[in-house]
Amino acid sequence: MEVSPLVRKEFQAIIIAFVVLSLALVYVGYQVYDLQVQLAEQAKKTDALVKTLSGFEAHVYELKELILKVEVIVDNGNATKAETIYLTKGATALEALRRVAVVETKYFVGLGEFIESVDGLRNNPETGKYWMFYIWNEEKAEWEYATVGAGSYKLRDGERIMYRYEIPAWWS
Repeated sequence: MEVSPLVRKEFQAIIIAFVVLSLALVYVGYQVYDLQVQLAEQAKKTDALVKTLSGFEAHVYELKELILKVEVIVDNGNATKAETIYLTKGATALEALRRVAVVETKYFVGLGEFIESVDGLRNNPETGKYWMFYIWNEEKAEWEYATVGAGSYKLRDGERIMYRYEIPAWWS
């Protein structure tokens, strides 16, 4: 039995179409497999990143416990500037002032550092004006003279301090 050339060509076309479709299915299957491998790798990386970030969260909390937020106000009699700064626990009021202004001090044995000048404005015995250090009393809602020098005063988180150039109230 002899097959007509037309049937033979149709059969060849079907075989070619079958081979092309088979190759296409193999290609698509490979692409799907490759995407699954990439997704699995991304999932591993994401899990590792989540574990790392979880570890950092604990460290960030520990670090947060070591940081103070303080407002420092400098009033030179003509202008007032206020800055919120961050310092490590144990920092002094003098360290805070040095973060916001150029400060000159004089050291006295047994007393510590005495502020001589802030941003170039020096204490002036002739006019009686000196740099005075105040601490905000939240309960009384008023500024109070500090009972210790700025270099000895340990700051607390959320505290407000002020340096004012003035004739001290106790001077007169």
